[in-house]
Amino acid sequence: MTAPTELNPYDADVIECPYPMYERMREQGVYYLESADAWIVTRWEDVQFVLKRSDLFSNLSGLDPHGMAPEELQRARETGALPASDPPEHTHYRRLAGPWLSMRGVESFEPNVYRVIDGLIDRFIDDGEVELASQFSTPLTVLVFVELMGILDEDIPQVTRWVDDTIEAMGASFGLVSRERMGELMASGAAFRRFLLDLAEERRRNPRDDMLTHLVTAPMRDFGGRTLHEQELQGMLVTLLMGGTETTLNMVDSGMWLLLEHPELMAEIRADHSLIPNFVEEALRIESPVQQLQRRVVADTEIGGVAVPAGARVSVFYAAANRDPSHWDDPEAFDIHREEAKRHVGFGAGVHYCIGAPLARMEGRIAFERLLTRLANIRYSPGKNDFRHGPNHVIRGFRELWLEFEKA
Repeated sequence: MTAPTELNPYDADVIECPYPMYERMREQGVYYLESADAWIVTRWEDVQFVLKRSDLFSNLSGLDPHGMAPEELQRARETGALPASDPPEHTHYRRLAGPWLSMRGVESFEPNVYRVIDGLIDRFIDDGEVELASQFSTPLTVLVFVELMGILDEDIPQVTRWVDDTIEAMGASFGLVSRERMGELMASGAAFRRFLLDLAEERRRNPRDDMLTHLVTAPMRDFGGRTLHEQELQGMLVTLLMGGTETTLNMVDSGMWLLLEHPELMAEIRADHSLIPNFVEEALRIESPVQQLQRRVVADTEIGGVAVPAGARVSVFYAAANRDPSHWDDPEAFDIHREEAKRHVGFGAGVHYCIGAPLARMEGRIAFERLLTRLANIRYSPGKNDFRHGPNHVIRGFRELWLEFEKA
């Protein structure tokens, strides 16, 4: 089924405020969008079907295996990137990083997160004003990743710029980035990957008790006990850094905006911090940091009763499913008491469920616990906010969020 041309979620104005479009897309059902050369999936049940059937839908969305020699195909499958790999490679990549990012693994890291968060608040608390994205949310996620990987403090500003450039480059295939700018972003990406590989090589020479050393030196079972090769290391490290920063930082910014738009709920959470974990889940549902990701169809199949051919690309809209009225009661309402809030697909589903979800949840919980404990009378800075989001169809987040406050 080909959609009317106006059902295009990649228009810049739609990206800024996508939810009315998502409603129309759900009404349309599964459809082919010619301008994106992709089938659009937005309804809860259909999104669940695609995410949980890794046998039918490949995460190697950019790979067309037809005509490739077996050795060439195998090499192409070895991406190292968790969101861009399939079993069995994906299974082994996940095993390498899993122990560090499991619930048990991140629990031992909790004191470090408290220290990072309080240290960031210390930097701006005497100013009475903060630009939350650049002064808190972004450095929070980068600093936590830096501690996990053992990256030097002096490299943090550059790593942050590389992360921002990588996110911006995601808009290239949908005409959201100029050709000149894309050249700059490609050069930035190459420098970023070189930095990560140099860091990995340093760990081979001088191993430490950190996650990076483990990723570089640990053997992969069922792959002859070999370690990750260069392409896999690049994919793994970029994935972990991106997944560990953008989702969490945008959840913190959007969560604060949601509380300021609902001051009665902020007062309720201030009085009872036990509400924070479910508030975080509801914020992830209603303002999903990851709006959509893609899959490639492995074999002719049907999605929601619509035939989709093998080889086709599928755009899976997490954010649309998270507001589907067929699944959620009053889905447009921001309800911190929503009992089923944790069932959102903000972290995906199935074998590709976000490996960093326990860390992201912990960072969000502690961030709001400390912000609401140490800052009083939080409000928007007059005349400084345009409340615009970054021009990206995958990641949704404010470009900046200026706040004023008093010390609690």
